[in-house]
Amino acid sequence: MRSWLPIVVICLAGSVARAQGVSATAPVAQTIRVSGRVTDSSGRPVKGAVVTIENTAVSASTDAKGRFTLDGVALGASLVVDAPGYETAIASATGVTIDDVVLLGEAEASETITVNGNAPAQSPGAAKIDRTEIARVPGTGGDLVRTLTVMPGVVNAQVPLGSFGGIVIRGSSPEDSKILIDDFEVPILYHAIGFRSIVPAEAIDSLEYLPGGFDVAYGRAASGIVSLTTRAGADTRSAQAEVSVIDGGLVAQGRVGADTRYMVAFRRSTIDLILPSILPSDLDLSLTTVPRYYDEQLRIDHVLSPHWDLMISSLGSDDLLELFGDKAENPDKRFYDRTRFVRLTGAARWHGGDWSATLATSGLLNQFEFDVGAKQFIRVSPNTETTRAELTHVDRSWSGLSDVTVRAGAEAAIGRAGVSLALPHQPREGEPMPMFDPNDTTVKFDGVVWAPDFAQWVSAAAGFGDRARLTAGARIEEFGRGRDVAVQPRAELKVAIAANTKLRLSVGAYRRPPENGEEWLHAELNPERATQTIAGVEVEPRDTLRVQGSVYYTDRRRLVTRDAMGTLGNWGRGSSYGAELLATYRGDPWFVWLSASLSRSQRIDYPGAPERLFTYDQPVSINAAASWKKGKWQLGARFQLYSGLPTTPVLGALFDSDANLYLPVYGAPNSERAPMHHQLDLRVDRSWTWGNVLMTFFVDVQNVYLNQSVAGYTYTYDYSQRLEFKSLPIIPSIGLRGVL
Repeated sequence: MRSWLPIVVICLAGSVARAQGVSATAPVAQTIRVSGRVTDSSGRPVKGAVVTIENTAVSASTDAKGRFTLDGVALGASLVVDAPGYETAIASATGVTIDDVVLLGEAEASETITVNGNAPAQSPGAAKIDRTEIARVPGTGGDLVRTLTVMPGVVNAQVPLGSFGGIVIRGSSPEDSKILIDDFEVPILYHAIGFRSIVPAEAIDSLEYLPGGFDVAYGRAASGIVSLTTRAGADTRSAQAEVSVIDGGLVAQGRVGADTRYMVAFRRSTIDLILPSILPSDLDLSLTTVPRYYDEQLRIDHVLSPHWDLMISSLGSDDLLELFGDKAENPDKRFYDRTRFVRLTGAARWHGGDWSATLATSGLLNQFEFDVGAKQFIRVSPNTETTRAELTHVDRSWSGLSDVTVRAGAEAAIGRAGVSLALPHQPREGEPMPMFDPNDTTVKFDGVVWAPDFAQWVSAAAGFGDRARLTAGARIEEFGRGRDVAVQPRAELKVAIAANTKLRLSVGAYRRPPENGEEWLHAELNPERATQTIAGVEVEPRDTLRVQGSVYYTDRRRLVTRDAMGTLGNWGRGSSYGAELLATYRGDPWFVWLSASLSRSQRIDYPGAPERLFTYDQPVSINAAASWKKGKWQLGARFQLYSGLPTTPVLGALFDSDANLYLPVYGAPNSERAPMHHQLDLRVDRSWTWGNVLMTFFVDVQNVYLNQSVAGYTYTYDYSQRLEFKSLPIIPSIGLRGVL
């Protein structure tokens, strides 16, 4: 398989030309009618808010549902939003419909970090980016999820980690972090080759990155959380279509009646129609199904009453790849990979005075099929029903404390997986990939695995005077398959040492259930444990500038590893520590992002084993991006510098005559490292209006000066030669998009 995968990746990358972009500012002379909605921080509509075009006397008031309409608005104009008891907010008229404008109460003003009223980061080192900023980060191709690579602490790699690799945060393992969409976990985030996320940017409101220190409402993760929030449809009906050599899609949104909004999106790959014609004719490869995928998103929001909001959504994806390692389509050289899932979610939110509540239920139907050769296969159908509820009470003043917030919640996740497999042992973290043996079916299983998990949590937060705020709580999780009960206390203290400077200290316990690959077959395994300690400082010299730094230490215990006899158990322990910096400037016409991290992640696999590095340990990572936007033009640049990942060297090989293959003799695990990588990415956008259509043309080029560095190593069949696997020299992306 090593022989064909680089070819497929290179051919895909060389044909990238996505039709993406952003709504950019049109000529000032053109005016439009702008509609939108104003809400408070809990999502309740704000009636009577005054929306004014900046530097004019033109204004409108919101109705009982928080909606407003303004005529004669220039594209790109600023809208000033005022309401009694709330802080002033500013929005930008980027189209006929704008996203909800969120107003913060005067008591929340001290938590405001931007002129748009964005809430402060949930934990030290956390960050949030909305979809309007996606295309302002060069080198991401306008893909919201790929902007994760600019976050401090996210492991960057020249070769995508893939749809099953997950997100690696602070040097741990992919399975230690979780990906949530609208508060519910999804099995994959990227498509098979790793170029595209499963959710288009148009369907996402924001991405929140929590590298650690997240509160009691989140569980089942020992490292970090990536939380995506989808957005409701616009008040005005619209539709758009796009097509490229990678995929094509449709998006429609609007309102049905006065109280219901919808958004529906569909996308299908087109690369499977193009790739066969550009592969070399002499390539000894038969592509039965080139990487093909479908995506679908549906969201319906309904305002039931002034106190009740309802939401129904569907999210699904279907990936398929099949090929043979020769033209004769020999079954022994067959590779088949299919992953498909659909998650259906229904949520209700109630708010009344100082009380609010949410109730949501979500069902996940998932199927994973993987075949290698004629004998090795896996069939897994993990289906889960999850229901969660949370009740919140806010008291502005109580017993000398201010803004007292009490939250209590519960969650039940009942999982059932049909499993049938015949495979070799799964390589664990730090274990090198063995030479492929098509006859190795050491691990066999055919049956059903149940995983009933339950959680309850409670937390309380209160202000002490004008400068300090303490949040403390606990999460209790019961992992039914292994009959484990875990009590996880968590707390955070924030202290304002100056008007624009805050210190934060977070301490908490976290658990990761043993549900990664072969772990499913061992009910005797216990959850992995992590204790996180994070200290941070946040400085806001001005409304548009924010600088935050943090240091962290994570102690990891009961890691699932193999002992000297090859038996799986909770034998391992490890630690991760480091320092991170994130600075952002959001002030027209500039958007600037600087992130840097220094870290180290190390572990001991079992008592008596030597200490080694985690497979994804990345000591140095720096991302600097700047974007300038004025009128019809947007220009941006991004520079990346990061360490290569650890690798285990091969010292020699022994020939196994019975199996007719060479067995490698490895050196110390992860004792070598790939070279450091650096690259420059550039992006240029040009926008104009074509009738009533806002058009955007962009060019996004990754690795401009063609720094083709070593990403990893492979070996010849007898391990006599080490071969370098290099990164792609340059990845151009070009697109055209129209928004009506």
